[in-house]
Amino acid sequence: MVRRLPSLRSLFSVVFLCQRILAIDFGQSYGSSNPDLLVPRRYTEDDLANDHVHFHPEGATDGFYCHYPEDDNYAPVGIQRHYHVNIAKHTIAPDGNPKEARLFNGTYPGPLIEACWGDTVIVHVTNNLDDEGSVIHWHGLRQYYNNDQDGVGMTQCPIARGSTWTYNFTMLQYGTTWYHSHYSVQYADGVLGPLVVHGPASAPYDVSFAWPHFMTDWVHRSAVDEFDNEKSSKVRGSKADNILLDGMGRGPKAASQYGGEDIRTLYPVTTILPGQRVRLRLINGAAGTSFIFSIDGHAIEIIANDLVPVRPTFVDSLLVAIGQRYDIIIHGLKKPSPTGNYWIRTKPADGCNTFRNGIFNSTNSTNRDPLDSRTGILHYDIPNATYFSLPQSTLNNITDYSCARVSEQTSLRPVVPWTISRTPLNNLALSTFYPAHETTVSNVKYGNYTHWLLRLDPLVEKQGGVTFHNPLFHNFSNPSILNLSAIGQGDYDNVVRLPYSSNSSEFIHMVIDVSLLPSTQQTDLHPDVIPPLAHPMHWHGSDVVLLGQSERPFDPASSKKSWNYDNPPRRDTIMAPAGGYVAVAFKPDNPGVWLVHCHIAWHASAGLALQMVVDDGKGLVKGLLGRDGREERLKGGCEEWKRDLGRVVRDVMVDSGI
Repeated sequence: MVRRLPSLRSLFSVVFLCQRILAIDFGQSYGSSNPDLLVPRRYTEDDLANDHVHFHPEGATDGFYCHYPEDDNYAPVGIQRHYHVNIAKHTIAPDGNPKEARLFNGTYPGPLIEACWGDTVIVHVTNNLDDEGSVIHWHGLRQYYNNDQDGVGMTQCPIARGSTWTYNFTMLQYGTTWYHSHYSVQYADGVLGPLVVHGPASAPYDVSFAWPHFMTDWVHRSAVDEFDNEKSSKVRGSKADNILLDGMGRGPKAASQYGGEDIRTLYPVTTILPGQRVRLRLINGAAGTSFIFSIDGHAIEIIANDLVPVRPTFVDSLLVAIGQRYDIIIHGLKKPSPTGNYWIRTKPADGCNTFRNGIFNSTNSTNRDPLDSRTGILHYDIPNATYFSLPQSTLNNITDYSCARVSEQTSLRPVVPWTISRTPLNNLALSTFYPAHETTVSNVKYGNYTHWLLRLDPLVEKQGGVTFHNPLFHNFSNPSILNLSAIGQGDYDNVVRLPYSSNSSEFIHMVIDVSLLPSTQQTDLHPDVIPPLAHPMHWHGSDVVLLGQSERPFDPASSKKSWNYDNPPRRDTIMAPAGGYVAVAFKPDNPGVWLVHCHIAWHASAGLALQMVVDDGKGLVKGLLGRDGREERLKGGCEEWKRDLGRVVRDVMVDSGI
């Protein structure tokens, strides 16, 4: 996709940092469902353009406007925006290899869903697949007091074939994110798209592009067929075949075989002017690959991560783990090279990729036919520069290609500061960690990876008759939100119950340990069976702060001494490093049944997940579900799905149900 340079015009000041707007954390302070939690956010005269009623934010698509009442001096109250998307099968060849994909509106990635901060977005999703259901998740949107709109198997039954399901939510956050199927491994077959919410930024820029850079890996086989490899102890995991940027990919020898074609037909091209400050949006929507993003000869200024504005930070490259998003500013060179072309690179990160013909790492790659990480082009609109020559630029001096990058991930500071309580509401000392993996091989207790999930104390579990080492295996025809009293009774429920609190100073602490520490219950965890791997963990319903992250094993006695409680990084997707651990904290202020899972699609479908039930013990979640006919609507959707289930070709649940 080519990003064309918009005509120069005076900039609306909404894109600049407004300390008064960002001084209150809009996305974390309240939701429209609970007026008692509303915190006033007063605009200044510079926050909007001259017309307070109707303005076009920089970077929005043509004809897109934000609408705010002229006399509204508090939190933005936007308008309703309706979108219609359908999921259907289409044969595409983004890298020259035809595949029957599943797509939104026939495109990969799917259409841009665009809104202003404060708008209510209503998305009508029609399932036109002939043999599968679907369910759509709005990644990173907290769905505050709006649990039934999260779009996972815990909150609704799949959408039946030929049916339309409508999602309705208000944009209490702003920035860059995406939407994707949460049905089996369907998004690895193409069911994903970008979602942009226009709002303030933490640094000034001149030009912004609405369409994000969408980096993905690509599987030539059906994703369901590829998932069989994840459950095999012999194959040792699902594999990808190529990498794409904005739905475009090339073979490993494409650059050397270039024949002078228009580069806009071969690569995503972003066109800018010398000296411009250009805002770009980055999304990793891959199934199994984390990426190191860079642009030759250009520094990257980070201004937001995962819908959280951060203090501007400069880097030469950036780890973008699966599920993570960044808003960045590229400072255009005042004197670019005469050719005007520079490579955009999305290099698979070391230790966070598996491809059909080998591991693609920076120093010890086993990939027999290495992939080309030059996946896009930055083009300067200057005299003599054309679209008929490949860049001759050289790679930045990047020394760290690891998929942990702990120093980078722990250095980002939110503009809206949080101070974290050192005393959590939960008793972390009573928690332990057990690996979970679903395998079809009866004599192999574990599959080809491990992950450590927060569980109850072993004695408590034994007393309750709960077996150990189980994955989350959820019946997607029986949503947890409709069966609150029964959650936790099944061996594969993987439930953590947390006390609801509206007190902004109270937090839950959680540690996810990937260090393979030995214990009496883990004598069979042999590295040859379960090699340590990094896992991008995603939290639904909450932003989490990064207390601690390390590639060294978690030590209950000493690790906490290094944790950061003073405005630590905050996001919804965080990497748990191989051989180490990650410690997070979050506010249990959002009632509901929320999913926590590894965002490697193959791992999530193998059960690497848990359910968090946030409730006050007095029926808060049940009461919220009773509003506006929500429970009846969900039950109606389940009845429709169950009627269709027996007629669906793939009527056997082949994975974890998430």
